[in-house]
Amino acid sequence: MDIQQALKDFVSKGQGLYHRLRSEGDRLSDLDLVALREQLHLLDAEAAALQDRKEFEADGITFIFGNRRPQAAKQVGRRRVA
Repeated sequence: MDIQQALKDFVSKGQGLYHRLRSEGDRLSDLDLVALREQLHLLDAEAAALQDRKEFEADGITFIFGNRRPQAAKQVGRRRVA
């Protein structure tokens, strides 16, 4: 399975998990919730690092707008994960 298909499957299953958490999440133990939050944190940190790397690589591209990034393409403030 390629990475894009794995992501699609993850998002699809994540939507189902979201609804189950809303309806029956109170059955989870504190340890279950810590494990869930830790995994989400790791995924969020890795996705942010990948996105930052891609944006950094794109900074080297010459834009037709006077060799600078157009206003709409400038980075918007985003929470950094340490």
